[in-house]
Amino acid sequence: MMKTTLKIVLMVVSLCMAQYAMAADGKQYLLSEKTYKVLEAAQELMAIEKYSDAQIKLNALLKKVDPASYEQAIVQQTLGYLFSSQEKYGQASNYFQQALESNALPAKVSHNLQYNLAQLLLADEQYKEGIVLLEQWLNADASPPNSAYVLLASAYYRVKNYKKTIEHIRIAIKNDSSMKESWHQLLLSAYLELKQYRSAINVLESLVASYPYKKSYWNQLSALYLHQNKEFSSLAVKMLAERLELGDAKTLINLANMYRYLHIPYKSARLLTKGIKDGVIEADFENLNQLADSWLSAREAQKAADVLQKLTALDNSGKTDLKLGRVFFTMEEWQQAVMPLTKALDKFNGDQVGTASLLLGMVQFHRNNLAQAKKQFTKAVAFDNERNQAGQWLRHVERQIESEAKGES
Repeated sequence: MMKTTLKIVLMVVSLCMAQYAMAADGKQYLLSEKTYKVLEAAQELMAIEKYSDAQIKLNALLKKVDPASYEQAIVQQTLGYLFSSQEKYGQASNYFQQALESNALPAKVSHNLQYNLAQLLLADEQYKEGIVLLEQWLNADASPPNSAYVLLASAYYRVKNYKKTIEHIRIAIKNDSSMKESWHQLLLSAYLELKQYRSAINVLESLVASYPYKKSYWNQLSALYLHQNKEFSSLAVKMLAERLELGDAKTLINLANMYRYLHIPYKSARLLTKGIKDGVIEADFENLNQLADSWLSAREAQKAADVLQKLTALDNSGKTDLKLGRVFFTMEEWQQAVMPLTKALDKFNGDQVGTASLLLGMVQFHRNNLAQAKKQFTKAVAFDNERNQAGQWLRHVERQIESEAKGES
């Protein structure tokens, strides 16, 4: 029931401010000294959970204040808080409704009270009424809290409006960078109700990445893969779930490897990225290198370059510098390619020098730096693997240099 799952957050009346207030439109709101003292005494009784005594005082006061007045609305509002504190949501809702219908409260107070009333209606399982009121409140609020979207999504789920559930819970998830398991569970349930299995798989993959020790998510993911006729993926996930004792990080890394093996490198990269961000997977050389390779396989060159630039600090061999240079080369970022290729050459010995020299020579050629290109191609022709290609480039560059020299003369 929603009474047990919904947390009611009520904005308590501040009597120290309620005795005299002025609204934004300049209208004054005043409590008499006598009314203020009774309200203050009732609130003190409520604070120590003497609700019956507080109710007696408030009921007596309600008979004395003027009808449809600011004082009456404040007393009704306080009675609403009293009953809501006792989880008597139906009675609380009635008093809040009366206070709102009086139109005697400042606009800001009415706005806050409307939110409280919507929460109470939903807690009392009056879902349709609560949804209407909460939608109105959201439309009138300039910056509603995420909790309002979550509350509305939960209410829509109760009335089986799963599309609206997805709409509002996705807003909450988008607005909060931290992982909220219950929000994703609600989103997953709505997708499953609508039989939107691909979207459900995406949610489960996020849950698996954040909570790899919860086998229920792995089992659900395996079942959905099977439902989508992805038998191999289903079997692989099931096998990984059975080997969770290997440790959370290793399990996630194995899952990332599986995605790459299945030619789904983008999911592999996303899983590794999230695992590293959440601290589940260590950001060491091996894992970052796998992440870079996944982004490369997914044709996300810039993301791969971003990872490789961090990785160069962990590798003194020059191989990562060379890989980064290759990535910039494929992106035709000639200027950016120069530094990592130069660093690679400084670190290399043997045949690797020929590879880096050939690539750097082509980069310099594209930068129209023919003298440097000739220097690198000359170096590269000394190596068997690069001799033919470097020789062709060298002859081409020499002809161009000669042509330019004749043109100048």
